[in-house]
Amino acid sequence: MDGSAYYKDQRIGSISGLLPPFYQGPKNTTIVAGSFTGATLTVNSQRWMEFINDRSRGTVVFRLEFSATIRFRIQSWDSKRHRMHANCDVDVGQDGFILPVSKDRRCPVYFT
Repeated sequence: MDGSAYYKDQRIGSISGLLPPFYQGPKNTTIVAGSFTGATLTVNSQRWMEFINDRSRGTVVFRLEFSATIRFRIQSWDSKRHRMHANCDVDVGQDGFILPVSKDRRCPVYFT
């Protein structure tokens, strides 16, 4: 599983290898934890002011993108590998924590 974080469509961090391969049973949830790394946010003065203004209003919105290779198992039949992608907007407060409005939010998922 790989992930990237964006602020206003500019990538500000990424991580690869969040999880080793594993089997997940049906109707199950797996919690993933990790830290994004990367260069510091390189923006012009206008973009920096947008960030500062968002933060002063109490909410900064980041977009998280995740992708992973998955296989489906239906009884004894295994599918070929598919690349699954998920995109989520996450609202972060001035304290750096995810705001309640973003918790339990359903995110769009698509396959390639």
